[in-house]
Amino acid sequence: MVNLFNNLLPAENATLWRFMDFFKFIDLITSNELTLVNLTVMKDPFEGIIHSNIKMESIDIEGNLTHEDDNEIRSLLNHATRQILYISCWHENRFESAGMWDLYGNDKGIAIKTSVNKLKDAINFSSYKEMDLLKINYYSEISDYYIPNRDASHIYTGLINKRASFEHEKEVRLIWHPRDYDNNSSVRKIKVNLKELVDTIYVSPLLDDWQFCAIKRLIDRFGLEIIVKKSELYELR
Repeated sequence: MVNLFNNLLPAENATLWRFMDFFKFIDLITSNELTLVNLTVMKDPFEGIIHSNIKMESIDIEGNLTHEDDNEIRSLLNHATRQILYISCWHENRFESAGMWDLYGNDKGIAIKTSVNKLKDAINFSSYKEMDLLKINYYSEISDYYIPNRDASHIYTGLINKRASFEHEKEVRLIWHPRDYDNNSSVRKIKVNLKELVDTIYVSPLLDDWQFCAIKRLIDRFGLEIIVKKSELYELR
């Protein structure tokens, strides 16, 4: 599958951030599991939806066009993409992002800093048969839409394209296709080695000092030996 998405592969040493509220952070460190969700629970109703201007084609097992209805193919693919693929969203940036704190960290939030290679090592990425880590393609014109290998019917097509209005997210998506279709859960969890994953834990710049100290004690109690810092986003240096 990699040959279809070479242009969307993040650099192995790229810095990644995951901004989350306090309860998601507690779930992560107490379960040692990374949460992935399907697109039905995302706020944006267009997540995973292929743009209506993208022409769809279907072929039979011999490679011949079937001339099926374009809208029917798109509808089936959109449904499948939103239901059976699971994602974890990361922000690629060398620095902290004020916008990401506001959107996903809130005033009591947590951010974990890692890298592409550390994330892969922490979840044993190579052991999953159908898992990818890809940058989102942001488009303002339909000509900018990313079509993998000129095949719009790929199940990732709607997943890897987002409107330019979301470009500030600089999103990198961990994508998993578990293929156990009898499981109708909108949430999946995979094991993660937190010591491998996390380079630094940042707490919201709006937290009081006693709250910051409480989080540091919590990390120490779990024996994680991870650096914890209070964000200096609003300090002039």
